[in-house]
Amino acid sequence: MGGTSAERIQRIRDEIRSTNADAFLLFNHELSGQPGTRYLSGFSGTESVLLIGEKEKSIFTDGRYLSQTKEECGDFELMPTRWASFWEDFEKICRKLNLKKLVVDPARTGYGSILKLNEKLKDVSVTGAENILQKIRAVKDETELLQIKKAANIAMEAFEEFLPSVKEGITEKELAVKLETSIREKGAEKISFDLIVVSGNNGAKPHGKPSDKKITKGELITFDFGCFFNGYASDVTRTIAVGRVSEKLAEIYETVKTAQELGLKAAKAGISGAELDEICRSYVSGKGYGDYFLHGTGHGLGMEVHELPYVSADNKEPMPENSVITIEPGIYIEGVGGARIEDTVVLKKNGNINLCGNLGKNLEVLSLS
Repeated sequence: MGGTSAERIQRIRDEIRSTNADAFLLFNHELSGQPGTRYLSGFSGTESVLLIGEKEKSIFTDGRYLSQTKEECGDFELMPTRWASFWEDFEKICRKLNLKKLVVDPARTGYGSILKLNEKLKDVSVTGAENILQKIRAVKDETELLQIKKAANIAMEAFEEFLPSVKEGITEKELAVKLETSIREKGAEKISFDLIVVSGNNGAKPHGKPSDKKITKGELITFDFGCFFNGYASDVTRTIAVGRVSEKLAEIYETVKTAQELGLKAAKAGISGAELDEICRSYVSGKGYGDYFLHGTGHGLGMEVHELPYVSADNKEPMPENSVITIEPGIYIEGVGGARIEDTVVLKKNGNINLCGNLGKNLEVLSLS
């Protein structure tokens, strides 16, 4: 379980020992997308370095964040620094604590930081343990699950209130702005990612950007959206019809819907990402659309929109209980359009809890009369 701050620290200390290192080093730079600092210490600022060893747990930051650090992570030793002198300050601490070997996550630690470590710390070796913290974070505690559920509820309520805004002649960009505004007005901390609103032929782009294209009758619109609440993200996708659509588009939608329902029925703790991906993919392929399912079936969700575990052919590992994943098969055909349906679920021993279950998935046909 994610657990309390003390439990999280203990788990990372167990991982440190397994690497035969003395301490774990975690860099948090602005725009780094590094939520691990907040997970372990509570610090939500954008510039810090964490050092966690067998007994010590320190946070380095500069004058901009000293008051914030005291408020958010009072059980960490605060190490004020100026970034111009950080490496000198850090070396002194390593000598004081007699640290000889540090472990970092090479998947998250910038190459420049690793070069600096090797250059500045002549008497300290550096080893890597890929995804050392992400593996811990994959299993959510009850508090984390509540935050993700709240983020999902905000997004779903906002979407339902927003739907009447979909009118013939409005642009994808205008719809994206309206949906984001609705999400923020519902109390979101921020949106999870740049919203995806793609219609007609643009629906063939899984991660297409909202454009100046106007909405017209007879097409599908895919909305991929979500938000953060207290540091945790939601992610949901729905595809709707604008008036009556062709038999081909209806078939594409129903294929995606059934594949997603099969995934939901099979999803539980212990199934591998590859097995769950194959369940959805084999159905889509059986309907003749296998070449148009262009991405994995899903991904983990938490403090990041994309995190462990992944629901794809590459992940042969059993997914743990209380991990949170998306299930989002899709079909994308150039010159025709596309559809995707996505729910976020919590994996349990005997099934799953669908956090987006209140948002319907029967093809919603908007009347423009």
